[in-house]
Amino acid sequence: MYPVPKERRTQAYAELWPAHPRWGIWAWWAQRLTGVALTAYVVWHVVTIARAGRHPEALAPLLRFLLHPAVLIVLVLGLAYHTANGIRVVLVDLGVERMRDRRAFWIFAALAAAAAAAAVLRGAFHVL
Repeated sequence: MYPVPKERRTQAYAELWPAHPRWGIWAWWAQRLTGVALTAYVVWHVVTIARAGRHPEALAPLLRFLLHPAVLIVLVLGLAYHTANGIRVVLVDLGVERMRDRRAFWIFAALAAAAAAAAVLRGAFHVL
């Protein structure tokens, strides 16, 4: 195997190089982390709902947990970010080059924050 100079490695893997983190790698990691967290939540939710028929007392702690405002906000923010960034990534895959910009990422992040804020406010007013 041929040794590759450090400068060439840094240039070739600039997005992943720890000394040069860019916005793209942070968006990538956030997409993966929210995906794993949402998958874990869905599995936990389905298992709890499935057990509710035989053990109805197990449903009360789930509902108490989900009605906590902090849990609602984190869940909605994660879902909104994952959805908005996923749409942006699909547009990049379809060949829309403008979606590769940092500006496009922040526009979709702002749309996600607005959708999350609307959902949280709607939920807060619904509970009141």
